[in-house]
Amino acid sequence: MTETLSSLQIPARETPGQHKTVQTPTHACHTGCGFGPGHTHTLGGESNASTAASPSPALSYEHLTAPPGAASSSAALYHSADHEGTLPDLISQYGNSSALAWLDSEKYKIWRPSQPIPDSEFTPAQGYIQKESFIFAWGNPLVSSHAALEKTARAFIAFVESNHMHLVWCCVDQELEAILASDALGWSTMSCIYEDVMDPEHVVEVIDHNEHLKNHLAHAHKDHVEVREVKRGEWDPMARREVETGIREWRAHRHGFDTDSPLAQPWLDEEHRRYWLATRGDKVVGFEALACVAPNSWQIVKCISFHHSIPGIAEKLITTALGDLYTEQRETEKEEPSLTVVPPEAASEEGATVTEASLSEMRHRNRISVSFGISAAEHLSPGHNIGGWKISVLSRTYKAVSGMVGLLKTTQFRKQFDPKHEPMFICYPDNRFGFLSIGPLLMALRK
Repeated sequence: MTETLSSLQIPARETPGQHKTVQTPTHACHTGCGFGPGHTHTLGGESNASTAASPSPALSYEHLTAPPGAASSSAALYHSADHEGTLPDLISQYGNSSALAWLDSEKYKIWRPSQPIPDSEFTPAQGYIQKESFIFAWGNPLVSSHAALEKTARAFIAFVESNHMHLVWCCVDQELEAILASDALGWSTMSCIYEDVMDPEHVVEVIDHNEHLKNHLAHAHKDHVEVREVKRGEWDPMARREVETGIREWRAHRHGFDTDSPLAQPWLDEEHRRYWLATRGDKVVGFEALACVAPNSWQIVKCISFHHSIPGIAEKLITTALGDLYTEQRETEKEEPSLTVVPPEAASEEGATVTEASLSEMRHRNRISVSFGISAAEHLSPGHNIGGWKISVLSRTYKAVSGMVGLLKTTQFRKQFDPKHEPMFICYPDNRFGFLSIGPLLMALRK
């Protein structure tokens, strides 16, 4: 099976031997905080982008099943083999915050290799955006094992190069960054983005020591705001309508980018989401949705206050959700004692072999984390295989252009919860990316 690049077109269903393409619209994608899936406290109005579609071969590689709520016009993008999970299923088991953006099938395309990767239990997947002659891969590929990561990355690189496009890999973690920057590939890497990650236990502990957060929660308490989780099967039709009405009214008063993205829909992929509702008396005044992006890892995809005269609703929604997750974690630990994480230095003394990847997996299994999503940093920092005048020019250009396209947003709200900044990286082949490419990159990141 030969892999081909879809560009901005998808194949219509035709009889064998026929190839026909239909254009799909390109829309801005944003679920909140920063410029990736995240906290919608800062979301604004709709923005559409149009790019001229160029002739492209018909697709011949696999796609994944569309998530519930996805536009019917995108269904062809998600066709998959019967024995493999849907895209939301794979994200909830093997994903990360970056992969959640791939559910916007009007913007992202999903690549899967035509040949299996032996170290992955399922066919790996990678989401990407096309902007002009660039392919912007977004986040790490979905694989079942760390051992499959490099082979999958090389297969995707070969796929892009065979279609004579320029690949920029955005929003990758330190593990994939190390692979791309290795002597074997020699890619240049830099960081101008990060992920805000919260530990529910830590947030529960710092509430009493954060005066700003305490004051907001006190206001919500004084105004008799109550927050509870609404589980699947418990939704009242009236409450659903109030949430939908509140979101519509909220959108009508926002200005900016991307509130009409498919990811902004409250009921998208309900199977892998959890919901919290804020009420005052019998009226819904706030709504929060968390999406599962890996076992024990959650992403805040929506957190909105519908009653702007009452401060602290968003804070109460988040602290309540984190408190519930922390309580569940403690109950689980009582039933199933957690694994002991052995530091590398201790392991070497005892003769044990503990790799960095296995330590990461153990922490991942035993600790619940909640992410605000990906955000743009104020400065661009060099990673590997880059320096001198190149990084100086890129840094100055990034600072200038990021302000113009509105990437930098206030982080005061998130600071209340003392999140950990986990750096993410942008990687590209040496000598194939310059300051003139910053524009297409930032325009892609903005959405």
